[in-house]
Amino acid sequence: MNQREPNSTLTDEAVRHVATLARLALTDDEVTKAKEELTSIFQHISNLKTVSTDGVEPLDHPTEIINHFREDQVSEALTQQQVFANAPAIKEVYFDVPKVLGNTQ
Repeated sequence: MNQREPNSTLTDEAVRHVATLARLALTDDEVTKAKEELTSIFQHISNLKTVSTDGVEPLDHPTEIINHFREDQVSEALTQQQVFANAPAIKEVYFDVPKVLGNTQ
């Protein structure tokens, strides 16, 4: 048997059941393709299980999370003109934005 074609106990019925739980309507061709793809994924997982992880600390996140803190610094407040400088539209002394709730007329 080719290593790329793993032996699977995954059945069409099991794939249909998972699809139903996920509220997916699959055709017979899609069931066949999903079965092949899932079998390949399960084979990859089986291959990962053979890798020795002795001495490897478990991660709580796949990348290092580093907080970049800075000291709060008091500075001059922006003027109204500076605040409105990058606004796409202004109406009197307010930001003019499109209405997103209720009647849009």
